[in-house]
Amino acid sequence: MFDVIIIGGGITGLSAAWELQRSHPSARYALLEASGRWGGKIISRAIQAEGKTFLVDGGPDTLVTRKPETWALTSELGLEAQIAVPASETKNIYVLDGGQIHPIPLNPALFFSTPLLTWRGRLRLMAEPFQPARRDDGDESLAEFVTRRLGREALEKFIGPVLGGIYNTDPTRQSILVSSPVMREMEKESGSLVLAALARAFTKPQGPKKPRFINYEKGMEQLPATLAAQLTGTLRLNTPAARLDRAGAGFAVKLASGETLEARTVILATLANVSSKLLRELAPEPAIRLAGIHHENIGTLSLVYRESDIPAKPVINGLMIPRREKRAIDAITVTSRKQPERSHDGYTLLRVFFGGAKPELVTQDDETLLQTVRAELKDLLNLQAAPLAQAAFRWEAGFPQATVGHLERVAALEAALPKGIFLAGSSYRGIAVPDCIKQGREAAKKAIQPLVE
Repeated sequence: MFDVIIIGGGITGLSAAWELQRSHPSARYALLEASGRWGGKIISRAIQAEGKTFLVDGGPDTLVTRKPETWALTSELGLEAQIAVPASETKNIYVLDGGQIHPIPLNPALFFSTPLLTWRGRLRLMAEPFQPARRDDGDESLAEFVTRRLGREALEKFIGPVLGGIYNTDPTRQSILVSSPVMREMEKESGSLVLAALARAFTKPQGPKKPRFINYEKGMEQLPATLAAQLTGTLRLNTPAARLDRAGAGFAVKLASGETLEARTVILATLANVSSKLLRELAPEPAIRLAGIHHENIGTLSLVYRESDIPAKPVINGLMIPRREKRAIDAITVTSRKQPERSHDGYTLLRVFFGGAKPELVTQDDETLLQTVRAELKDLLNLQAAPLAQAAFRWEAGFPQATVGHLERVAALEAALPKGIFLAGSSYRGIAVPDCIKQGREAAKKAIQPLVE
């Protein structure tokens, strides 16, 4: 019998195993992953074009260091020397509005000249420091927060599309406390986003200076790959779990192969829609609640072009595409401008996001997907050429949606779980990689604590 069985070998499950190993070296744990690789959506791949190698990330391609979990894990794994620092995340970012591409006004010159905002909209934005502050802990949607602080035009024209694109969601439904709690923290701190940003800018950071965003020299997958290589417990790939049952004072994990493993506690580091199926017989009510957490389709397509095939103007690092534009794709980023080391002189590496506006694209074959994306790139960027190489990544029902009140519902769900079952991962308390690392480590502490008391 194991002390802990962790189901799910993405960054959440790996982090849970790492925490168990570091804090309780004698703990007997097993980490089970249904697929043939560790890391979940953190996946990197090398693709070839004209005899050259291009490194692409399928899922997240940067990690924010403002959340300490990523930096701490990077240090613990000895990966500091392997850090790659991307270019600015905010330079040359555009938004599609009414079929036209406009730069997002992130500097004073653009702010006063952009056609995205009327003068009334600009004045409303500048009045942000004078808006009443909300200082309670109640939830609200991203749209409600942005409208309250910055006005309706700011929401509709650029902030909503950016946030909606990042979270692949409708800002009118998405929880601010899950998606961007830092904005509520800033409001509570200073009564204003502008004043809080100024205060933070003049606050000397503690410890050594860190870059705002990081990646790794071998791609994002270097993080979970290094982590898995340093784990010493029972690690099993290609081992899908089928269901959980009671087994004496603990639990039996029934595998799809027919094998049974037993443990005193279990961490479900899987998406809520997967955890729901595992708990269907053991805990029917929590299983129903888990099934109620909605998950969207999402995918990315990385494309290699000759630089001469890319139109010279405008110089775009990123393009956000609101769903109101009714396009087939959700966003475009130019990876070779953010991370030049991933490409080569004379070439451009693009990444296209899809699955939000047109969920059916995630289920299409590579050829059909490429035809759709090429048509969009031709129409939006006047990009006529065929790519030299491409790599598609898809996750059907793989992107959790945290609607208003999500954290309260998760807390109630956890309270209804059988004692000894713990949840962690992107379906629960934050979708970003640092959030998943934090949840995995906290779940490990909770799972092992009763066993060592």
